[in-house]
Amino acid sequence: MPLSPGQVAYWQKRLAATATNADRARALWDLARTLAGQDDDVWADLVRMLSAWTQQHAAT
Repeated sequence: MPLSPGQVAYWQKRLAATATNADRARALWDLARTLAGQDDDVWADLVRMLSAWTQQHAAT
């Protein structure tokens, strides 16, 4: 599901306002839910992507 320019601006602003990895993770999870909608295959891809991102950034 493509995002409108207004939605992109909203998510960019929300992510820019995060100060910690925990804040970022919550924002990214909300974005993932928005993008996935009801598509189970997309949900699975997004969960894998967010899991990989979390593991990569847990050490930083």
